[in-house]
Amino acid sequence: MTWDSIQQVLRIVLNAAGGVLIGKGYLTEEMSTTLIGGLLSIGSVAWWAIWQRGRTTT
Repeated sequence: MTWDSIQQVLRIVLNAAGGVLIGKGYLTEEMSTTLIGGLLSIGSVAWWAIWQRGRTTT
C-alpha cells in the first residue's frame, strides 16, 4: 500500500467526517477544507518519517 492510495482513503473518510461536523454546525466549509488539508499534510510527514526510519543505509 502506498501513500497515494492511503491518502485517497483518508481524504474520503475525512470529507465524510467534515460533512457531519458541518451539518451539526461545528465547522464551516472553509474550516473543514483547512482542517482536512492540515491533517493530510501531517500524515504525509509522518508517512515520510516512518518510511525513512525503515530504510537501511548502504
